[in-house]
Amino acid sequence: MIIGIPKQALVNRIIPKDRFNFQDATKINRIRWLGKLAPTTINLPAKTIPEIQIFSVEMPEFDEKVIVRILDKVPQVILFIVNDELAAMRYDNQVIMKEMAGSLEIRGITLDDVRDNFVRQLLDLSDLSQPLAQQITQVREIQRLQLEINKLNQQITRTVQTNKRQALARKRYEFEQELRRLNNQNQRRNK
Repeated sequence: MIIGIPKQALVNRIIPKDRFNFQDATKINRIRWLGKLAPTTINLPAKTIPEIQIFSVEMPEFDEKVIVRILDKVPQVILFIVNDELAAMRYDNQVIMKEMAGSLEIRGITLDDVRDNFVRQLLDLSDLSQPLAQQITQVREIQRLQLEINKLNQQITRTVQTNKRQALARKRYEFEQELRRLNNQNQRRNK
C-alpha cells in the first residue's frame, strides 16, 4: 500500500460507481473509501481543512477524468491511490499526480500541514522553509520554460533558413539560462 493509514482512520467501504454518473463506468473496476484523516481520527487540529479523505480507485487504464469527476461530486480534499501505484490530489485547482516508488507519509501538526506535505511529496519538494504556493509557482514556471524549450527545438528542426534557426536558438538559449537559474535555486534550497 502506498500509504499507511492509522487503524482509527480506516473506513474501508466500497462506493457505488453510479453515484458519480460516469459517462463510461466500465473504465472503473472499483472505488473504495480507504480512510478519513480528521481531528477525531488522527488527533490533529484542523485550520481550514476539516478532513482529508483517502480513496482507492482501481481501473485498467488510468483516466484523469475519473479523478476530476469524483472531485466535482465530492467537494472535499481527497488523496487518490490509483491501482496502488499512482497517487493524485487536487491543489490550487490542478490535479497533481505521481507514480509512487515508495510510500506517502502522514506528516504535519495540523490537517492543513498534512495536505501540504502530501502535495510536497507528490512534487518531490523537500524545502519546508518556503510556502507551498510559492514552490508550486516555481515548479509551474520550470514546467512552462521546459515546454517553451521543447517547442523551440521543434521549430528549429523544421526551419530551413539559417538566420531564423539562429534567432530561435538564441531565444532557446535565454529560456535554458532561466531554467538553469531556477533549477539551481531549487537545488540550493533543497539541501
